[in-house]
Amino acid sequence: MNSRLSLPALLLIILSLSISSCTAAGDDFQRRWNHVSETSAVLYWQIADIGNSAFSIVEYGTGRELGQSTKQSSKPRWAQYHCLAGLNTGEKYYYRMVNLDPETGRRTESEILSLTAGKVPGTLYVPGKIDGPPYILDKPGAYYVLTEDITTDGSAFEIRADSITLDLDGREVVFGNNTAERVYGVRFGYGEGCKLVNGRIVQGARSDLYSAAVASLDRPQATEVCGIYTDVHLKCAYPMNFTHAMKAHIHHNNIYSRVTEIECRHYPGNMLMRFYVYSGDVNIHDNILTEGCHWGIMVREKNRRVMRNVQVHHNDIQHHQQYVNGYALAPGSGADVHHNKITSTGRAVHITGEGTLFHDNYIDTRGHMHLSDLPARTRPFHHRLIELHGVKFEGRNTRNSKVYNNFVRITQTQPSDSGGLGSPLNKVDNGVYVRAMADQLTADKLVDSDAGWEPDRWRFYWLKFSSGHPPVKITGNDSTSLFAAFPDSVQPGEYTIYMQWEYVPPTPLNVACYDPNGMNEVFNNHFVGITHYKDTRHGGYGDSGQWATGIMFVGMDRGPAETGKYAVYIHDNQFESNDLFINSYTEIDMDVRIENNTFKLLETPLLTERENRIRAVGSEYESKVRQGGNIFIERDGQ
Repeated sequence: MNSRLSLPALLLIILSLSISSCTAAGDDFQRRWNHVSETSAVLYWQIADIGNSAFSIVEYGTGRELGQSTKQSSKPRWAQYHCLAGLNTGEKYYYRMVNLDPETGRRTESEILSLTAGKVPGTLYVPGKIDGPPYILDKPGAYYVLTEDITTDGSAFEIRADSITLDLDGREVVFGNNTAERVYGVRFGYGEGCKLVNGRIVQGARSDLYSAAVASLDRPQATEVCGIYTDVHLKCAYPMNFTHAMKAHIHHNNIYSRVTEIECRHYPGNMLMRFYVYSGDVNIHDNILTEGCHWGIMVREKNRRVMRNVQVHHNDIQHHQQYVNGYALAPGSGADVHHNKITSTGRAVHITGEGTLFHDNYIDTRGHMHLSDLPARTRPFHHRLIELHGVKFEGRNTRNSKVYNNFVRITQTQPSDSGGLGSPLNKVDNGVYVRAMADQLTADKLVDSDAGWEPDRWRFYWLKFSSGHPPVKITGNDSTSLFAAFPDSVQPGEYTIYMQWEYVPPTPLNVACYDPNGMNEVFNNHFVGITHYKDTRHGGYGDSGQWATGIMFVGMDRGPAETGKYAVYIHDNQFESNDLFINSYTEIDMDVRIENNTFKLLETPLLTERENRIRAVGSEYESKVRQGGNIFIERDGQ
C-alpha cells in the first residue's frame, strides 16, 4: 500500500487543519473602539455572545503581514483591551484583533484594519516647559500630550480650565510614591468639557487614605475619561472617585485595584468606580473592572433625588467582594442598567431607589466569607458567612423599579484550600494575601519587622511558614508579629498568609423591599441557584449554612398593600435550583405576587433531599403561590 498522499489530498488536510484552528469572524468583534495618539493607540472590543469569554491579542505591523503582537490578556473576559506602544508618528499601521478560545486555543480573527498615529495641531507637551509635578494644566482649549513616563511623590496632574484634553499617549504615571497626604494621579479641579485619555495611572509606595488615580471632586462639569488603565493598592484608595458629578462620560477604561484594606464597610467603603451624582447626565459604559475589595460601580444620587439620564451599560465586571455589603453594581434611583456582564466573586446588584431599570444583563457569580465591622469602625473585623445576592431589592425607598430579561446564576461550591500556594495577584482563587520573608520564628510567633499590620487583621487566617510543615491558624497579630502554635526547630523563611475560602448559599433573587405599596416588578428573567452540598444546613446571620434557592425573602412582614397595589410582582420568570424554590427568614404577610413562573428542580451536580421546596414563608402565603398559575417541575418533567 502506498502511504504517500496525492497533492490534492494533502492540500485538503492542510485546509481542514487551518479551518479548525483559525476562523475569520468579524461579527465576533463587537462594540469596537480605539483612540490613536502620537506614538500609541488603545483598542477595545467585545465578544458577540455575552455568555462567552476569551483570551485575546492584537497583531500589528507596518505591513499587511503584521509581524508584531501585544501580550496575551491574562484572563478570559467578555471585553478586550489592548495598547499598542512605540508607534512612529505619521506612519500607517495594520492590525487585526484575535480572540483565543480558553479551552481549545482556537483563533478567531477580525479583518485586517489600519490606523495612523498623528499629531493634533497646537499640542502642548508635558513636561516640556511646564513646571511640576504636580503639572497644573490651565490653558483653556489646550491639547496636552505626555512625552515620557513620570513618577512623583505626590499628585501628578491637575486640570484647571475649560475644554482641556490630557492625552497620556500610552505612558505610565506613578503618583503617591512617598507622601503622607491624600493625592491623585489626575484631578479635574475645575473647567467645563475636559477629557483624559490613553495611559496608565499607577499608585506608588506611600500616600494617605482615599487617594485616587482619577478624581473629580465637587465639580458638576462635563468630563470624559476613556482609554485609561488604573492600578491602585494602598488602604482605601480609589481607581476613580467622582463627587457632585454631572455630564460625565466614562468609557472604555481598564479599571484594576489591588486594595484589600478599608476603614469601614458601612461608609464610605471602597469602590472601583465611585460616583455621587448631582442631577444626572452620566454615561458609564464599556469598562473592564477587575478585583478591588468591596464595591464595583457605585452611583448614588445627591439628596435622594431620582437621577436624570444615567446609564450604566456594557461593562465587564469581575470584582472581588471581601467586606460585607459590597456589590458589583449599585445603580441609584432612575438609572438604566443594561447589557453588563458580572462574573464577580461577590454580590451582583443592589437596587435601593426609585424607578431603577435593570435589564438584559448577564450574572454568573459565587461568594465566600466576608469581613464586617459591626458596630461601624470597630476592630477587629469579624468573619461572616452571609448568603450571596444576585439581584437584591432592599429598603423602604425601593419603588417602581423593574428587573427584566436578565440571566442570573449563583453557585455555592465546596471549600477551597490552596495550602498557601500561589500569588497574591490571584487571591480570588487561592486566597493568598501576603507572601514575604520572616525575620524570626519562635514557638508562638512569626516576626516580619517590615510588616506594619493593623492589630488582629489576620486573626483566623492561615499561615504557611514552611514547605515541610502544614499551615497553622493565626490566633492574632500585632504590627509585626503573627501569633500561632509553631513546631520546634523551624528556621524563618518565606511565608504566606491566606484564607481557606468557604462559599456561601446562593439567592439569585433576594427581596427585601419594605414599602408595601412599592410596585416593583420582576419578569422574563432566568434565575439559577445551585449548591454543591448534598446535606443542607440553615444557620443564622453570619453563618448562613449550605443551601440554595431561587427566591429569598428577607423581612417581608410589613403588612398588606393598598387596594390594587403590591410590594413586588414576580411573574413570567424561570427559576432553577437543585435545592429550594423559595426561602424566607420570616413568614410573609405583604402583597408579594408570584404568578405564572416556572420553577424547575435540577438534578445536577446533585439533588438535595427536601419534603417541600418552599420553605418558611408561612402556610397561607405558600397556598397563594401554589394557586398563582406557577408551574413546578420537580421530577422527570412533572
